[in-house]
Amino acid sequence: MKTTLLVIVLTAVFSGSLFGQRNFEIVIERKLSSAACTLGYLIADKKVICHTLELPWENNTKNISCIPPGSYNGILRYDKNDGWRIQLENVPDRDGVQIHMGNYTKQIKGCVLVGMETDIKSCIVGNSKLAYSKLKDAFYGTSNPNSTPDKNIIVTFK
Repeated sequence: MKTTLLVIVLTAVFSGSLFGQRNFEIVIERKLSSAACTLGYLIADKKVICHTLELPWENNTKNISCIPPGSYNGILRYDKNDGWRIQLENVPDRDGVQIHMGNYTKQIKGCVLVGMETDIKSCIVGNSKLAYSKLKDAFYGTSNPNSTPDKNIIVTFK
């Protein structure tokens, strides 16, 4: 009995679920790329949350290209008008890349916008505020957080 309990506790400690950080994993699954935009889905902790809108691929040129495929660490920012966003770290040759609200490619400078619906022909996402709220709920586990959980944010672009 004592051995079993010890194994359970040690497993929880070393997996990060009891005392340490745990990962909040986001996958941006790109589904359509054109000369005007890149559209896809945002999956958080293995659940589809919303649609995504990015600029088209332009060889990772700052402010005019979508983000190169790969995994990036994220940090939270609370200093923008929306009060909360995820900023990606260590994107090659880029800085300030974020996931945030918006509807049109003209609102993007290399970032990712979220929305609940898409218009493929016009390259827009709609109902961004609701999508953003769903992303925050997925991160915090509640729509009314009173503290920031100790989570590593990992964003993977496919």
